Amino acid sequence: MTGVLTVDNAVASGSTSGLRAWSATHPVTAFLLLAAVLAYPIMSVPILADHGVIPGGWMPQVPGVDTERIASVLLVFFGLLPAALWVTWAVDGSAGVRALVRRMVWWRIGARWWLFVLAGLPTLTITLALALGDSLEPIDIGPFVLTQLFGLLVNLVLINVWEETAWSGLVQTRLEERHGLVRAALLTAAPFALAHLPLHFIGDFSIGSLVTALVSLLILCALVRLMIGVFLRATGHSILAVAVLHTTFNRSNNEEGLVAGLLEGDGRKLAGLLAVLVLTAGVAFLTRRRPSRTLRDDTGSPATSPAPSSTTPRKDPS
Repeated sequence: MTGVLTVDNAVASGSTSGLRAWSATHPVTAFLLLAAVLAYPIMSVPILADHGVIPGGWMPQVPGVDTERIASVLLVFFGLLPAALWVTWAVDGSAGVRALVRRMVWWRIGARWWLFVLAGLPTLTITLALALGDSLEPIDIGPFVLTQLFGLLVNLVLINVWEETAWSGLVQTRLEERHGLVRAALLTAAPFALAHLPLHFIGDFSIGSLVTALVSLLILCALVRLMIGVFLRATGHSILAVAVLHTTFNRSNNEEGLVAGLLEGDGRKLAGLLAVLVLTAGVAFLTRRRPSRTLRDDTGSPATSPAPSSTTPRKDPS
């Protein structure tokens, strides 16, 4: 198996033109533009239906399936995923798409890292929330565990694994190759936040609430993308691992998640942010000797970038 992906032969030889050639030389910019063109219109449909601007009878009336989840699924499957697959193919051809898919199911990251991915955030959040004054709620363990596992699997399969295929598998990985881990995380955080901003049009909103939401999103997304960048390096750039991490972050912070079901009090909100910082710092310390720039290979594990070839055009990740 080849160690490093290369540009598709047609692109490398300069025989392609138009959108594919431009996407191959500006992959991140191409992804962001295409994702925005695809995602924003389709996401607006359930949001407009929620406000009664258009009929909403087509929306499923199922417990737990609300406007936010419908809009999120549409964002992923009709915006982020098609854009990511197109740009990956434009740059690396069919071999690149196959390598991206392999990273989506790359699970051989070691038991230690799976423990960090699955238990790190919930454990830290609960511990810190208790230290901040929250108290434990009595629960019926059996039904609670089953409900939480079901919620985690549904969110992972329907949204997060595909979402991270785009943001981690394409955008953040390519930006890290040129800018390093921290800058790549911060550069990814801005469009990541903007992709989630339409969800704040659901229900009542104002200009002030939208500005507040955007500022909060930018701060939160910067922290989350930095955490994900650290875990990408730790797990050999496994998309599956960071998708599970993304899901555990959501389940540790939303109102129907694991931590909310176990604790009573408001300390968990601050504890969730502190847990991200502590976990990121800890994993960054453990992986501090790993190379800062990696390329994706067809197993999903990191490979050191070779010296640029004089016959292969340089790709601008922007």
